[in-house]
Amino acid sequence: MLIPIAALLLTYALTVLVATLAVVALWRPLLILLSELCGTEQRSRFWSVWTVVMMMATPLLFVSLHPVATDPTDLVQGTMTSALFGILLALVGMGYAVWSRTPRRAGHEA
Repeated sequence: MLIPIAALLLTYALTVLVATLAVVALWRPLLILLSELCGTEQRSRFWSVWTVVMMMATPLLFVSLHPVATDPTDLVQGTMTSALFGILLALVGMGYAVWSRTPRRAGHEA
């Protein structure tokens, strides 16, 4: 059993770790894509930082919505479920935003 404050801190630490791994994995491809879509370095930097904030804040929000378990197994399982769902939701939002602004080729004709 964990004391509630230790459980809460562990929950947030695990969430930040998982979200940071997602950010690190996406950082370079995201910079390349945003520099092409945005047109200027300033715009690309802004949207890159905005994306990182959303990738960190969304899982933290989902983890914060659930009560903190004091049993270590329940804590890790609940935290990972909420954090991964938050990351997935952030990625879906980012994916839609990028997809909707990406130029399309004309249809293929046979």
